[in-house]
Amino acid sequence: MSGQDRSEAEENSRPNGPGDRIDPARSACVLIGVGGYESLPPLPSVRRSVTDLKRALADPEIWGVPESRIKTVLDPASPGDLTGPIYETAELAEDALVVYYAGHGLLGWDEQLHLTPTSMISGRWETALEFRRLREILKESGRHARRRILILDCCFSGRALETGAMAAGDGARLPRPRQVEIDGSYVLTSTTGSAPSDAPPTETHTSFTGALIEVLNQGDPENPGAEGLSLDRIHQLVKKRLVAKGLPEPQGLDHNGVGDLPFVRNRKAFPPPPAPAGHSRRTVLAAAAVTGVLGLAAGAVGGFTAHDRIRADAGNTASIPGPCGGDGKAVILDVSDDLDRAPENEHMGSRVEGLSALALAGEGGAALALRDNEPAQVFSLSLGGPGSLEPSVTGLQMLYQENGDRFTKFDGEGLVLENGGETVLASSESGPAVRRFRIEDGRQVGDPLPLPEEFRYSPDGNAQSGRSLEALAATPDGAYLYAGMEGPILGDYDVHGRHQVRIQRYQGEPGGDYTLDRQFGYQTEVGLYLVELAAIDEDRLLALERGYLSGLGNGIRVFEIDLGGADDVTGEVLDWNATDLLVSKTLLFDMANCPEGDITSEETQPNQLLQNVEGMALGPELGRADADDPDLAGHRSLYLIADNNGRPAQSTRVYSFALDLR
Repeated sequence: MSGQDRSEAEENSRPNGPGDRIDPARSACVLIGVGGYESLPPLPSVRRSVTDLKRALADPEIWGVPESRIKTVLDPASPGDLTGPIYETAELAEDALVVYYAGHGLLGWDEQLHLTPTSMISGRWETALEFRRLREILKESGRHARRRILILDCCFSGRALETGAMAAGDGARLPRPRQVEIDGSYVLTSTTGSAPSDAPPTETHTSFTGALIEVLNQGDPENPGAEGLSLDRIHQLVKKRLVAKGLPEPQGLDHNGVGDLPFVRNRKAFPPPPAPAGHSRRTVLAAAAVTGVLGLAAGAVGGFTAHDRIRADAGNTASIPGPCGGDGKAVILDVSDDLDRAPENEHMGSRVEGLSALALAGEGGAALALRDNEPAQVFSLSLGGPGSLEPSVTGLQMLYQENGDRFTKFDGEGLVLENGGETVLASSESGPAVRRFRIEDGRQVGDPLPLPEEFRYSPDGNAQSGRSLEALAATPDGAYLYAGMEGPILGDYDVHGRHQVRIQRYQGEPGGDYTLDRQFGYQTEVGLYLVELAAIDEDRLLALERGYLSGLGNGIRVFEIDLGGADDVTGEVLDWNATDLLVSKTLLFDMANCPEGDITSEETQPNQLLQNVEGMALGPELGRADADDPDLAGHRSLYLIADNNGRPAQSTRVYSFALDLR
């Protein structure tokens, strides 16, 4: 044994002592998420749980493990696909090996915990991974890793820790050995050995991992002076969040004092840096939030419309209209929550909520808005003028399949009104697909538009569940159609939290056939996703990016992107070195920099204007009568709409802007 080998062996065998810490530079992580099952119920929140946990662990302000030392495994098909990456990652770990699993956990005939790949067949235990096998792999990893950290987010995950009784036949009960008892280990589970874990299908994360990510991103509010957080303290903080919501209590098990060691930085001990000269603190907070991270008249009450009451009650004197930044390229003209007010928030028995796409439908503020969930619906709106919004619902049309049946699953995200006004194109993450519908009766017309193979879900393609077809736009003449992916396809890279996504261009004519033309590569800002596009002309688009971080709020930014001379990335991989393949973009405005006026939000937001903005429509040039400021004549009008997700704390908010695109 060489001197270097002896030194490393001695270090790995040394017990935890004062001043010791878990070193990210010498650690490695494998993050496994299983949500797209073939026979078991799907878990749509698992994929985002994995990606956002990875982002937190790689953040140098939290832990800072190099991305080259993090392996993510999404939807492994077999037990071997689940264990193989653990073996590979263990060879990189000199200090800590971190193994995270989120997916279904099942109890076998022997009451032992089993982890499940996508091909798991209920009752066929050979198609699952016995936890005892994972335990043996963790023990074997001690040849490389000094410490082992296991995080299980699945039903009955606490069974990995239990000492109790197990069935032995004839009604007898035998002692159940503690499942994890490995030197230098720490195990954190989402629940007990007899309780399910919580993974609401409408939430971004599973409940346990969501709480874990919040703790990592926000730190310890009770101990702002503590520089580091130990695994034990993280367990306590996650437990406090979940128990307060009436959810199962997470469990923890420490062996050899690993749980006492400093693990990650306490974000509460490291506040955001001072705002640079010329920028408000609000701008800094907005950056922190995303780093981590569509015939009812408005009713009058007491002399005020609902829109007026927002302004009268809030008491904030900041001025709207006003510029959204120092260059004056974007000016916010008006904001209204009228669509969110009772009783106007219902039309023909359907709640006006979940509006995720917006298309202008003529003069006088006529518009259409697409609902993003079931039932599939398009609302007709009257928005009012850009300088004085008075949005109301004037009609409602259900959307139907070509045979007249309702859609059992529909997640509408993008909307284009085709020239002639008889049909619309709607993109849906269900499928995913771009479909054409008649406005008159809501019936689908023909087959969906062709879709690149890689835009489809596994096993037919590489799209991420819940991060697929989100944006849809057409040039004014309808000769080109653009469909944007919200997140990267599998195989394309995130670069330091910036998502490299694809925009597919189609060529065709309104109401007729469209064929695949070119693909463009687009990189979002840190923590943001591409949620909408609007076409200025053939080569210029507006791109709406949105992100959300619990406890901090939304980040909403609008960019102008230039496709002129951009490379066709069809068949290319958008990896770390894809910079030259990406389209260029210019920030037009960050909504955090817009004046708040006297609008208020019930959620925590870096700017009270901010909501979950998902829809965008570019209007005509403003005339002198459209805005109080004559200097805005010639600017283009822009409308945004927020999807309230059907939640009382969020608003179906409408915004109008003036953009200088000359």
